[in-house]
Amino acid sequence: MTKKSKKISQKIVQVALWKRFKEATGKDIDAKGYVERIEDNLLPGVTLDMFKDDLEGGNGNELEGKFRAVHSSSALAVNAFALFKKYPGKLVLAGKTDFIKINFEKQCPTGLGGTPPNLDLLAESETDVVGVESKFLEYLSPKKPKFADSYNKENLPQAEDCWLKLIEDLKETNSQNLDTAQLVKHYLGLRKQFPSQSITLLYIFWEPKNWQDFKVFNQHKKEIHAFAEKVKNSAVNFVAQSYFELLCEWLEKGPFVKHVENLDQRYGIEIMQ
Repeated sequence: MTKKSKKISQKIVQVALWKRFKEATGKDIDAKGYVERIEDNLLPGVTLDMFKDDLEGGNGNELEGKFRAVHSSSALAVNAFALFKKYPGKLVLAGKTDFIKINFEKQCPTGLGGTPPNLDLLAESETDVVGVESKFLEYLSPKKPKFADSYNKENLPQAEDCWLKLIEDLKETNSQNLDTAQLVKHYLGLRKQFPSQSITLLYIFWEPKNWQDFKVFNQHKKEIHAFAEKVKNSAVNFVAQSYFELLCEWLEKGPFVKHVENLDQRYGIEIMQ
């Protein structure tokens, strides 16, 4: 953490994103940062038919209002990945490519009861599966990891020892910016549903270009590093990268240069305070 790191509120970040949206698109938003239509929140080249069925099939009701928020996490993921629904083989994720299909809001049940969390994106190739958890501003509000008593070795035969230990440790952990419980549940679901595939759990997160200036973004990075260290010996490869790092990877390896430029124009901001 740098010496000049400062505190910042989620509202300040939202307002900065709203300002950039209006500059980039010329479109109006209401006092809460919402556009009038879903289509107003989409990047050039991204259309409703690319993702509507996936989001309506999920359990988050993403299209029922909150998708119209300029700061919507679901809209960020759609804007980033929807173009690849038509060209899955051109998508690059965590160094993996040659995907056959990708789906938004994909459920991977863990084998326990309750409603499984939705992966923001699931990409599949002949040999590999990449499950993506995408975060926008959610991690600016810390939350305490919670697990039911059923999260134990007897009920989770797919769980490796390092993850079982992590679950026990997290039960005693205070609130964190990184939603560790959600990542654990995604791991368990991916291991349960794809026992013979090579699995990557990819955590992609937005941050401003001057993230080093603010305590919350530095703390988030610190928690990611600590989490990765605890599961580094797992058969599931945990990878974390910012959206900026992802866009750099796409510029180097992918053909969608204009799409990367559009994403950066919309979301690549510095926070002035």
